Amino acid sequence: MILPRALSCAVLLLLVVAVLSRGKRCSIAKILRQYRAVIFHEIQNLKNLSGSAGRNSRAGPACRSDKDQKILLSIYNISMSLRDVAGGSLRGPEEAAAWKVARNTEFVLRQNCRKICKSLPAAAQPWRPGPGRRRKQLKELARKAARLATCWEKLYALRSPGLDS
Repeated sequence: MILPRALSCAVLLLLVVAVLSRGKRCSIAKILRQYRAVIFHEIQNLKNLSGSAGRNSRAGPACRSDKDQKILLSIYNISMSLRDVAGGSLRGPEEAAAWKVARNTEFVLRQNCRKICKSLPAAAQPWRPGPGRRRKQLKELARKAARLATCWEKLYALRSPGLDS
């Protein structure tokens, strides 16, 4: 009689642990599918609009890790800083494209990555350039778009080494 009861408790405990631990890891496969379907094209559009499409850029310190969870966190942070640079005023197609990339990246990560979403910092106040600062803002958008594209490419290459991109 004790053996079935102990076994039942053990199974119940394992189920509880499985349910509670669900969502601690990110669904990288789903994230990458959505990236290839939507975000990749939006980033290319942003890079073309901001003038960073032809530049060779490095990922910088944000994407040096080879761990997918850290790369995802970097992607989130860069996209949120991209949103902040775009600011609340969508004055041109560059800002609108940056806002769209940031919004869709945040949505994909929040939908498929519970662990990262729990540790996300609160959004900072948007950066608003002063008058005559449009060129500086576009340069910052281009730099962040290139870094974001590099991080996505690194994650894609890390998780799917045999696929053609």
